[in-house]
Amino acid sequence: MKNFLFFHVIPLLLAIFLLFSMSSKMNIFLASDVNTAQEEQNFRYIPNFLKDNKIFENQFLMSGNDAETIFLLGSSELTSGEEALPFNFISNYYTTKIKGIGHDGNQCFSIYSQLLANENRLENAPIVIVLSPIWFVSKFSKGTTSSLFLEFNSSKFIENILNINNNSELTPFKKYEAKRIGDFYTEILNPDNNLKRLFLEGQSSKSIGHKLVYYPVIKITEFCNILKQKLIGSCNNKNSIDISVIRNPIIPESVYISWDSLLFISQQEQINLSSNNSWYIDSGYYNQYIRGKMRRLSIVNEKNNRELEDFYMLIKLLRAKNAKASFIIIPLNPYHYTNLEEFTPIINVLETELKNNQFPYLNFWNTDTATYDKGVLADIMHLSKYGWYQVNKFIVETYHLAQ
Repeated sequence: MKNFLFFHVIPLLLAIFLLFSMSSKMNIFLASDVNTAQEEQNFRYIPNFLKDNKIFENQFLMSGNDAETIFLLGSSELTSGEEALPFNFISNYYTTKIKGIGHDGNQCFSIYSQLLANENRLENAPIVIVLSPIWFVSKFSKGTTSSLFLEFNSSKFIENILNINNNSELTPFKKYEAKRIGDFYTEILNPDNNLKRLFLEGQSSKSIGHKLVYYPVIKITEFCNILKQKLIGSCNNKNSIDISVIRNPIIPESVYISWDSLLFISQQEQINLSSNNSWYIDSGYYNQYIRGKMRRLSIVNEKNNRELEDFYMLIKLLRAKNAKASFIIIPLNPYHYTNLEEFTPIINVLETELKNNQFPYLNFWNTDTATYDKGVLADIMHLSKYGWYQVNKFIVETYHLAQ
């Protein structure tokens, strides 16, 4: 109890005192934090919602002004700058645009949280999620880290989740959000009031005893939020997230792309780029990192795989909100990894879940070097131009972009 008072109650009381004592200067301080960049500014790809990218929060899952927008969510696969990435390739050829969001570490729970925060935009929203097998092995199977979570889930996103009615169909999703934040909450230095409230709500739901202990702290935190909003006043209005959206239809266009030719040429190009090895890895990458070295995946079983649990909840959320989601399952290089067949059961679980929920998917997984799609990867885990053109074709066909 002493620690509880020291770490929770006393800091909150001090915060209230400081808010009142500094209220005359607070408006100026908070107003200066408002990003004045024009929100109509557009983007094709951003790695996260930090700093200058924060102005794009309002565009998340939004339809375009004149045409639909498909959102591509993933991790390090999206960072290569490759011209064949869908937010480059498809956006160049079609009226329907692709927006990409993510970098390494943007795993299932981070994506789940972003979508839950914008649940009123999810219905019929076209979303493509790139699943990396690496998320489900070794330390990554523990799920999204606290630092990465904060890059993609702002205080405003957390506030949206807090505002979900506790008696709605989304209540189980809100509870899961609070539970998962509780898994890494102690790692976060100086969490803001919205994050603190969600954590405290999760703790209070554990038992009647927890509820009695945490109830006054939750109420004090809520009061601090109300006071902050009053101090901010109209300064924050221009940054508020409108969580409703009217979706534009995807209208098939008369765009002809010779996919067979494009795939053949790009495959040969990747094979030529791997002139110093027979693993079809870019020569420079092979020289610097591989040089014939092999490794084993550290397999984590389904029971102890938190990332897999996050995946299940992500699928449930997308199904509950009738999102037009599709998935890409990335392969790993079978020449480099020697025990991929041991990981196949996890891939089968992913595939079964997608099938059962009728989400379209493109599965690149292959453990056999004899039938491996040569050149589909540029290294040991990231798609080459040839691989991305296959993804583009899948997206065009899945969302009926072409006539």
